[in-house]
Amino acid sequence: MKRFHTGEAIRYGWNTVKANLWLFVGLALVYLVLTNLDGSDPRHGHMVIRALSWLLGALMMMGIIRIVLKFVDGGKAPFKELWVSFDRFWSYLGASVLYILIVIGGLCLLIVPGIMWAIRFGYYGYFVIDGKSGVMDALRRSAALTNGAKMDLFVFALAMLGINLLGAICLGVGVLVTIPLTWLAFGYVYRRLQATAAPTTPAAS
Repeated sequence: MKRFHTGEAIRYGWNTVKANLWLFVGLALVYLVLTNLDGSDPRHGHMVIRALSWLLGALMMMGIIRIVLKFVDGGKAPFKELWVSFDRFWSYLGASVLYILIVIGGLCLLIVPGIMWAIRFGYYGYFVIDGKSGVMDALRRSAALTNGAKMDLFVFALAMLGINLLGAICLGVGVLVTIPLTWLAFGYVYRRLQATAAPTTPAAS
């Protein structure tokens, strides 16, 4: 039995973006600005600016996860919710760095392991924010959550990539809709995976 359906996740993301257009377009716009700071001029310290851009993006993504999950859970969240997860920053940062290293290591091993590991550990951020997990626990829980659903998640990721490519083709402005659609779809799948996870068998005493 499929644990989630890609089409349902996409429809949820599209409908939620349409119903809250200015909030999500605003979030996407701020995210794109922060993660694309101009570090092309070496006089301005290329590496410093790129590192700052990445850190600001990580900070914002923590808030985005929080906002997305509030919508997925049936509520709403104002723009100010974006900056209320600072207490999870170091765990999120540590897990992000480790995740990147894992994926890069996997890509060096004939690419396929990197793709599979990216899928397996891809929900680490949700466990840091939603589950209050530490670095290693977030990665471990993501691996457990995605167990048995990796091919479905691979197809889902390809669909999300295709949607964002279409958004980019639309004079670039389409990504202001497709990016938040992707955030919401990923949050929807996260909750569906949690709802359909196999129960943990207690250890024998």
